[in-house]
Amino acid sequence: MNNLVRNNQKKSENLVSLLVTKKSLGKSFMALLFLIILYPLSSSAQECSLTLTAKNNIESVNREGRVYFMVLKNNTAEGIDVNFSTSNYNIGNNPDESNSINNVNLNAAILDKNGLVSKGSVHLNANETLEFQVKITVPAATPVHHWNNTLVIASTDKCKNYSTSLKLFTFIPVLEQ
Repeated sequence: MNNLVRNNQKKSENLVSLLVTKKSLGKSFMALLFLIILYPLSSSAQECSLTLTAKNNIESVNREGRVYFMVLKNNTAEGIDVNFSTSNYNIGNNPDESNSINNVNLNAAILDKNGLVSKGSVHLNANETLEFQVKITVPAATPVHHWNNTLVIASTDKCKNYSTSLKLFTFIPVLEQ
């Protein structure tokens, strides 16, 4: 009788061990499935990586305007098409710590490295850099002794929610005749 009880206890322990193993296997499978589903999402977010820099991003403007010399680098292992845009982004503080509430709006144009107007998107190969310019001009009747904050944005259709940007601060002094 004792042998029968011991055999049943061993079978019972083996059955519990098997159930625990199946449960652990199920959890492991679910974790693996979760990682497989998330991997393409995280890798696609890493497929877009751009670095935008300027030789100097704080300048004053004259009657002809101000040209900022910019560099964009594609940090990815494949080519991508990049779109540029600009906007007056008068939010936060200016370089002199004054509030941007009194900032003015200026005009901005994207130019190629030779100073010609850039149209459409630009293709950058893997790890390629692109030199370009942003020309800021002052519209007529713009108040002097004010700042402007222009946001330069580089985005790509390859990654819908990805862009990189850089603020250009321009001070408008009294413009000489």
